Amino acid sequence: MKAPKEPAGPTQGSAMPSVDKALRALLTLADAGPAGLSLNELSSALNLNKSSLHVTLSALKFRGFITQRSDTGFYGLGSSIHTLYQSYINNLDIIGILRPAVRQLSVALNEVCHISILDDKEILYLERIESRKPIQAGTSVGMRIPATNTAMGRIMLAHRYRAFPEFEAKFGEGYRQPCANAPASIEGVWERVREARQAGYGLDMEENVPGVVAISIAVLDHSGPVAAVSVATLANEITREALLAYEPSLRSALADVVPSPYWLSRPEDTPRGP
Repeated sequence: MKAPKEPAGPTQGSAMPSVDKALRALLTLADAGPAGLSLNELSSALNLNKSSLHVTLSALKFRGFITQRSDTGFYGLGSSIHTLYQSYINNLDIIGILRPAVRQLSVALNEVCHISILDDKEILYLERIESRKPIQAGTSVGMRIPATNTAMGRIMLAHRYRAFPEFEAKFGEGYRQPCANAPASIEGVWERVREARQAGYGLDMEENVPGVVAISIAVLDHSGPVAAVSVATLANEITREALLAYEPSLRSALADVVPSPYWLSRPEDTPRGP
């Protein structure tokens, strides 16, 4: 779900023209990027009197919403914008937003679905929605397992670590192959993580628990992975091709609810878009 871009249009029809003027100025400066705009450029873009606009800009500058470069006099966004942004992010319950969609997905596929976060070297299960099948993957809310050989862990690690040396320093020492299908070395784990980044989803083909397979997509923001959602099932009930066929349904279910400024993991060579 993408937030619509608000126009920096005329104040006609606004209940508070002075406030609207300030907001239009902020939106226009946001579009201008790091270079900023001069008073003349901003006045022309907003079709406002320079004298009146200068008063508005002075008020915004006083509260830290804009800055003015000492060398050029150009205006740009200030640190208070970042403070507001962080407050907005902190107040977004992304897990609560995902939960209804993941429950619907579980019902539609009749498979176990999970929501987890990356916590240091582990994934922490925050949600588990059961299927209607008599035998299911043995996971539970609050459970922690190493991230390296799980579908959710791999797709989140793919967007936390970009270079092998950093990854090896974090996970290499003490790495143990959890089961026969798992990579035998940390280099092998890194190859799986790279594959997840390139594909836009993580896979676990009985590499964490024998008999269980999973596919996962991550929810990301500018700092990295925020959460991951997976579909897990028993290996003897599904082929690899059928498991991969769950990916479009998983992606579609999350795309309908993930709010800006979050986005979903996707193939590495695919632009994220605005």
